[in-house]
Amino acid sequence: MPPRPAEVVSAGEKPTPLQTYEGDFLDRVKETKASTVSVLAAQQDLAPRVSPMQTPPKEFSRSNLLYGIAGGILLIAGSVGVYVAYTKYLSSSAPVALAPVVAAPIFVDEREKVSGTGAALVQAVVQSTARLIPQGSIRLLYLENAVDSTGSPQATADVFSALKVSAPNVLLRNVNAGRSMAGIVNVDGRQSPFFILSVATYSDTFAGMLSWERMMLRDLEKLFPPYPASVPATSAVSTSSPPVATSTVAATVPTVPATIAAFHDEVVSNHDVRIYRDAAGKSVLLYGYWNQTTLVIARDPAALTEIFERLATSRTQP
Repeated sequence: MPPRPAEVVSAGEKPTPLQTYEGDFLDRVKETKASTVSVLAAQQDLAPRVSPMQTPPKEFSRSNLLYGIAGGILLIAGSVGVYVAYTKYLSSSAPVALAPVVAAPIFVDEREKVSGTGAALVQAVVQSTARLIPQGSIRLLYLENAVDSTGSPQATADVFSALKVSAPNVLLRNVNAGRSMAGIVNVDGRQSPFFILSVATYSDTFAGMLSWERMMLRDLEKLFPPYPASVPATSAVSTSSPPVATSTVAATVPTVPATIAAFHDEVVSNHDVRIYRDAAGKSVLLYGYWNQTTLVIARDPAALTEIFERLATSRTQP
């Protein structure tokens, strides 16, 4: 297409100035003598407004919904995992409180807690003796306050000291309660109590035991009761004089004491002991030293032998 010829402006006409937004703005300021800010605000008010209802709705995206749900699940799972890990850390780092256990100088098969002092404690030991344990077994008896909060043995919490017997003070003050024990032993089908006393000195405690022999049977009578008296034996004697008349006469055979009822020196398991035998020769009570610092009180040689054997093969048991 050929170019259009330029328009010719006559000599008498003036060119019309170009109308621009800047010119309108300056004219508006001059006419109203208003500030630039007020003019801009007025023009903003005149601008067309779009109603919120006219905003085109966003298209629903199913994939975005799935991503949101998955993110929420992951967030919840992460929170639960952090909580579980934190609780496990607290449980593993918290100090573990162990149940206090009474120590025993020999191996024991079971344990039983008793309570009380004096006569009440004696009765508790008697009741425990009546509860059967297997042949060759030993039951440890301990007081409820035998250990403190740290699990250490109490200084005065042993069964023997709590019996409140009339033993000489020279014996009682030399007993180490924390290393002593009381228990029940079953030997040959016979159950009986016993005491293992850790003592400070041999000479002082042995002197105290010798002095206590006069009252020991009385103080420990319920724990080591005397055996029932033997039933007198009878025999029927037939007389033949006169031959035609017969009669039966009950004759009592006198019991011959096997020994004098008192303490005697004997040897049990190669250890010197003091043993009290009744008139029939049965052992009611005996005591002896396993070593210079371990005194044992038991019912008979069989029970003492079982305890000595455990002392020989056992370390201090927790």
